[in-house]
Amino acid sequence: MSNPYEEMRKMSVADICKSLGAQASLFVAIGLLLWWISDRPLTGFVTVDFRQIALGIGLGLAMIAVAAVIFHGFPQLAEKLTRLQSKNFAFLEKRLSLPVIIFFSICAGVGEEALFRGGLQTLMSDYVSLPLAIIFASLIFALIHFAKPLIAVIIFAIGASFGLFYIWSGSLLAVMIGHALYDVYAIWFLQKEMHRLQLFESPQHTGSADQEPATG
Repeated sequence: MSNPYEEMRKMSVADICKSLGAQASLFVAIGLLLWWISDRPLTGFVTVDFRQIALGIGLGLAMIAVAAVIFHGFPQLAEKLTRLQSKNFAFLEKRLSLPVIIFFSICAGVGEEALFRGGLQTLMSDYVSLPLAIIFASLIFALIHFAKPLIAVIIFAIGASFGLFYIWSGSLLAVMIGHALYDVYAIWFLQKEMHRLQLFESPQHTGSADQEPATG
């Protein structure tokens, strides 16, 4: 299986946004299908209320706080983790704006949680024990990121945390929000560090008209 991150570096930011939007839509559709196969009503897949939104914000802020303490408290570890991810995230050479980072993060938070927690984990829990369902969904979640082994272990742990939080809260929306908020911080920090460490193979080009989608 080819690494999709290799192709992302060759694409404009506008095309990456379109690709990630399409991927998120596909993941949501598959998640809904798995939820339906598990004989659950589609209306229960995602519900919205203040409690769930508050839980999601709390989850995201807690994860950001932990990551910030690790990244800023252990700069050598932060640099190692950044270098390990530099190949997959080479597209960050384009210096994404905050709105684009937010869009990327929403696509990941909504699409991945719909598929892996709402769909896969839920369906698997009907056939195996809950811990095994969380482990299985988190393992697939880690594998699709095409990460180096250490990063894959971290992604697996994050996925398992999302799975546990989903079970505890009973809210897919909360996990989606928490995931998206954390990704905003993670992508922003990774982009900043990759430019500081000059981890790109070619010089940064700025001001290209095809780098950012048009706004207005």
